[in-house]
Amino acid sequence: MNTGKDILISVRQVSKTYSKGRGSVCVLRDCTFDVLKNEFLVIVGPTGCGKSTMLKLIAGLEFPSSGSILLEGAPVTGPGADRGMIFQEYALLPWRTVLKNVELGFEFRNREMSEKDRRDEAMRYLEMVGLGYAAKKHPVELSGGMKRRASLAMILAIKPKILLMDGAFNALDSKTRMTMHQEITRIWETEKNTVIFVTSDLDEAVKLSDRIVVLDKQGGIDDILSNPLPRPRLGSAARDLDFHHRFVSFRETVMNVIKKDAGMRTCAVG
Repeated sequence: MNTGKDILISVRQVSKTYSKGRGSVCVLRDCTFDVLKNEFLVIVGPTGCGKSTMLKLIAGLEFPSSGSILLEGAPVTGPGADRGMIFQEYALLPWRTVLKNVELGFEFRNREMSEKDRRDEAMRYLEMVGLGYAAKKHPVELSGGMKRRASLAMILAIKPKILLMDGAFNALDSKTRMTMHQEITRIWETEKNTVIFVTSDLDEAVKLSDRIVVLDKQGGIDDILSNPLPRPRLGSAARDLDFHHRFVSFRETVMNVIKKDAGMRTCAVG
């Protein structure tokens, strides 16, 4: 059983509604769940169910219409250096080298550093994501996968407790995506971050997650599933026949929840 000390984020009866013309659109409806320290939580659900909106609420980029989000017991009132968000779009400054882009992360840490210390620590994060060799390149010289790695290194330099990843690997080819799965898992295990990861790819969700939050088409929580698969789940482990059968079985469980007809529900907004 998880104790209160394990809980990092508490989402409580959160709904989000946007104005549209003379009416309104309910994107999230009465969502309640916790995120644990050092957990890899994945959010899935049909297109338009509010996955990305939930991530923005946790990041403090938007605010609930009703309900509350607590971070270590305190209300989320805006963005903070304790949360690093990686969007589907690349967030690199084109006129700066990869190294100088990563050094931007140190500005959020309010810590005086010498030029050498900044360079050395930025290089450490670039090496961590396997991009040390490209430190002097500019973003225009990078492939999509390299840009994704550089963005990740820049966020890691902030030293966030929480990594928020919104479809972070969607645009990558299958080989690069597999490599990024290995990299983010290794970084999560090494750095002890908490990761909240939004995806529409169920294979990705099953590979990465400790638990999966399934949103229904009306933006409510359909189910929260604990992932029974042992780690590691990548590389040679994924080629084990028994592991493969268990992987497929759990993926089908998640798929069945998503396919289940949730029916129409009203949105409570206070």
